[in-house]
Amino acid sequence: MEEKAISERCVVSSYNEWDELEEVIVGSVVGAAIMGFEPAMAPYFKRNDPMKDFRGAPFQAKDIDDAEEQLNGLVDLLSSQKITVKRPDVQNFCYGVRTPCFSIKNENCSACPRDTLLVVGNEIIEAPMAQRGRFFEYRAYRSLVKEYFLQGATWTVAPKASMEDDLYVEDYSLEDRAFDADSHASLTDREPCFDAASFVRFGQDIWYQRDVVTNALGVEWLKRHLRDKYRFHEIKFSDVSNRPPHHIDATFVPIKEGIILVNPDRPCIDDSLEIFKKNGWELVPAEKGILDQEYYSPMSKWISMNLLSIGNDRVIVEEKETPMIKLLESLGLKVLTCPFDKVYKFGGGVHCCTTDIRRKGELKSYFSF
Repeated sequence: MEEKAISERCVVSSYNEWDELEEVIVGSVVGAAIMGFEPAMAPYFKRNDPMKDFRGAPFQAKDIDDAEEQLNGLVDLLSSQKITVKRPDVQNFCYGVRTPCFSIKNENCSACPRDTLLVVGNEIIEAPMAQRGRFFEYRAYRSLVKEYFLQGATWTVAPKASMEDDLYVEDYSLEDRAFDADSHASLTDREPCFDAASFVRFGQDIWYQRDVVTNALGVEWLKRHLRDKYRFHEIKFSDVSNRPPHHIDATFVPIKEGIILVNPDRPCIDDSLEIFKKNGWELVPAEKGILDQEYYSPMSKWISMNLLSIGNDRVIVEEKETPMIKLLESLGLKVLTCPFDKVYKFGGGVHCCTTDIRRKGELKSYFSF
């Protein structure tokens, strides 16, 4: 590779969730499929649920068109704020996949880059994922990641899990008892697994929860990989509805330095919040979403929390989430809105469907332990 291919200033630089946003990836639902049942889905269904017989199908064309229109609207809103926006390559996810270890009828989509790409400083880490339907999802972002690499970013691919049956606890069900990362986890530690959205960045400190897509071995791999600059802290939540934990960005959401939205239905069950209180952070109970969408994702009623901070006390929220908008305004934030409810069924809200590539600001510590 010629030296001139690498720019002097790395285009990738993001250390937290709230500094002023300069460049972002926004997902796409073009070519999307509905994932079929697989072992990783077991925590979402009761043992005799007929959905366990569903093997996947393409999304309806109207659903795709409606959601992509809203994603394009988000692109326009971000662009109006002088933020550079990149999009994934178009992929057809409606093809079956067969590897030496598993086969599935079709894949997922590229709606949620936040799950697939973890940006820490000037490094982009491709998450190994835990769901078979998302095994090849990284392909939609490969040309973008290569582009950033040629401009000086560090590009890391976490060990890709083979996703054999023994990665998943056989016949797992929350009918037995509530999810517990230590005693009742749905993933084994046969291979490292994690989704990027199971982690939340606070400069030198990164909080995470082990959930149905992130196991202890995956966290250990990431800790060792980033140990020279970053400290990792596990945080545990329960759920009043006994929903399985899946990602942290509808549970524990920093919206600016010093303020975190917390989910009233998912109380913290360890002493992690004491660190934030000790260091002067305000923990604000979030407002429940008014749309109350029910999909297999446990975000559903709390997808209102899945918002995007773009810096300078500005946040982007789905336009119908009036209670959340009023709460944020009461905290002194400027709220920008866009329609986004048609995107929800593809896996996430505004935060899920974006990955920040560059934010102003440097690496720092926000805590004195």
